Amino acid sequence: MHSHSLIDTFFNVVKNKDLSALSDIFTSDAVYVARNGATYCGLPQIQEHFKTMFFEGEVRAWDIRRVIEDGAVEWYYEYRYNFAGSISFDGVSLFEISDGKIKRWRDFIQAVNKTYPLESHDVELLQTASRVEVCADWIDTLAMHDERFRSAAEKLQNALSDLVLLLPNQCFSRDPAFSDDNSQS
Repeated sequence: MHSHSLIDTFFNVVKNKDLSALSDIFTSDAVYVARNGATYCGLPQIQEHFKTMFFEGEVRAWDIRRVIEDGAVEWYYEYRYNFAGSISFDGVSLFEISDGKIKRWRDFIQAVNKTYPLESHDVELLQTASRVEVCADWIDTLAMHDERFRSAAEKLQNALSDLVLLLPNQCFSRDPAFSDDNSQS
């Protein structure tokens, strides 16, 4: 399969939440490195990653901007979490094809005109911040319906603010949750 067709098929499979078709796209020993640095080795781990992603929300867009035939694709991505807001960004993936399937795939995202990868400790902090943000949003949603969760929501939001201060500035776009006005000095 031509690389552009394979990448287009992959993006459509993800947008359509079609786990069964992943075996038609990835080799059995494929390696997928997600935008947050998490690495999934082998088709079962890759399928589990996408299964979790499909459960937690919805890919609203994953559109090819340009495929460079020797192993790179530029794209635009939008994802809506079920209860925790949305993200969107431009990115690039490097890929390797073997026997008409994806053997290796690695995502890099662009934020505030700076392209990842970040240094490994920054990726770990960003992953932690992302997880805390999702938890904080879920607890905040619960707190709107049950006041008993208000204290936990406030503690998580404060922890997230403290964690964000440790991250390099290029990690975040101009999202109001991460603006200077909302951070603690």
